[in-house]
Amino acid sequence: MKNNTKALVRAFLPIFVFFLIVCLLIISIPSVLQEWNTDHRVLLGGNEVLFIVTAASYWLQVRSLRNPNPHVFVRMVYSSLLVKMLVCCVAALLYGYRNHAVNRNGIIGCFILYIIYTFLEVKILMQLTKRLPKNA
Repeated sequence: MKNNTKALVRAFLPIFVFFLIVCLLIISIPSVLQEWNTDHRVLLGGNEVLFIVTAASYWLQVRSLRNPNPHVFVRMVYSSLLVKMLVCCVAALLYGYRNHAVNRNGIIGCFILYIIYTFLEVKILMQLTKRLPKNA
């Protein structure tokens, strides 16, 4: 069980590394982002929210992998995609409600980050389904 947990944590590492790289890029090049009319604070906040939601959905999906019924895993993947999209939409609406001057480029950048996080998560989980024993 302990080795299995290490494998699951190690499998999440690419998402964590992507989060750190994006944070460092956003922090290191705010002047370039400003030239593109993109608010670096919007991207940074969106990256943090997406990482937290991705980590939570990864944890739930890993738990569903342990269920012998394969339909549970498929339902969890679809549910997490919808929940992440809903969280992104709510965050964008709250941002638009609080700030009258909405930074569209920042919101578009956050949705691009959403696509990348979702791709990484699904790719990692599909690899885990092939590697993990059926009743782990």
